[in-house]
Amino acid sequence: MADRTGGEPPIDGRSTRWDEHKAQRQLELVDAAVALIEEEGARFRVQRLAERVGLPRSVLYRHFKDRATLDELIRRRVVESFMRGMEPTLTFDGTIEEAIQRVVGAHLDWVAQHPRLYAFMGVGEHAMGDGSLVADTKTAIAMMLGDRFADVLKALGVSEAPIRSVAIGIVGFVDASVNQWVRDERREQSEEELRAMLCRSVWAVLDATLRDLGVKLSPDQRVADLERS
Repeated sequence: MADRTGGEPPIDGRSTRWDEHKAQRQLELVDAAVALIEEEGARFRVQRLAERVGLPRSVLYRHFKDRATLDELIRRRVVESFMRGMEPTLTFDGTIEEAIQRVVGAHLDWVAQHPRLYAFMGVGEHAMGDGSLVADTKTAIAMMLGDRFADVLKALGVSEAPIRSVAIGIVGFVDASVNQWVRDERREQSEEELRAMLCRSVWAVLDATLRDLGVKLSPDQRVADLERS
C-alpha cells in the first residue's frame, strides 16, 4: 500500500478541470460586461449583464465575490486592451517625429474608439503613484518610455539624466489633456488639432531637455541612426 503520510496531497484532476472551467466562464462574463459598457456606457447595471448572458443575477454573482471584484476584473480586461494598442508603438521606429506621432496617435485612437471604456476606467481620477490599476498602467508606460529615452541618450554619450521624470511628465500631460478633451462637451479643438498640439508639446519638452544636456537634435532624425552613432 502506498504511503500517504507526509508530502503534498495528490491533485484531483477533476478539481483542476473545474477550476479551469470557472476561470474561463468568469472571463466570458467579463468580456460580456466590456461589450455591454461599449454599447450602453460606464454606469452599467449588473441586471443588464445578467440579461445579456441569460443568467439570473444571483447565479451571475456566484462567479464574483461582489460588484467591486467584477468592476476590477473589467478594468484589468480594459487595461489589457489598451496596452495591446500601446505597446507596439513604444519601439521608436522611424524618425523622432514619427515616434512621437505614433505613441500619441495610439493613445488618442484607442480613446476615440472606446470612449465608454475609457470613462469606465476612471482615468482622470487616478494619478500616477496612487496604487490603483490605472495609475500603475500609466507608470508602466512612462517607465517603458523612460528606458527607451535612456538607451538613446547613452548612445549619444549621456549616461546620467533625469529622463524618467521627463517621461512621467510627458505621460501625465498627454493623459490629462486627452482626459479633459474626452470629458469636455464644448471641445475647443478637433481630434486632429489635439493630436497635433500634443505632438508639438511632447517634442518641445524633449527638445528642451536634450538642449539642457548639451544635445541638439532634429525631429527628422531617425532614432536608429542615433543609437548607432
